[in-house]
Amino acid sequence: MVRIAVFVAAIAFGTVAAGAENAAPIIGETVLGVEVNVAKVVSKGYSAKRLIGAAVHNTSAENIGTVYDLIVGVQGEVSLAIVEVGGFLGLGSKRVAVPAHMFVPGPAKDVILAGATEAALNAMPAFLYKN
Repeated sequence: MVRIAVFVAAIAFGTVAAGAENAAPIIGETVLGVEVNVAKVVSKGYSAKRLIGAAVHNTSAENIGTVYDLIVGVQGEVSLAIVEVGGFLGLGSKRVAVPAHMFVPGPAKDVILAGATEAALNAMPAFLYKN
């Protein structure tokens, strides 16, 4: 948690004696003090940077695709993983959407999609990005 308290000095807000000086224009303001409280936060979860590009395996340890992208829902949850399947070096491949909750972390830098096959993913409709 970060909390910042700022004290601003403004010359024309009753801090100047009454009289002709009250008609004087405000000539500026400044920060007189800043207080910052910092709390250590530990977050559990997975790094999107490490998940994108991760191999997707099934429970038979067959490589069935690669995580191409992660779609974040309006409430901040990862709703879909876009998996690139088929092809070679990005040629002839297609991208399909799989609900993110269906993945589990694998033993290495990979993810497991239980019961999936490359053929089943290829049979899915392609995910199309909207501009």
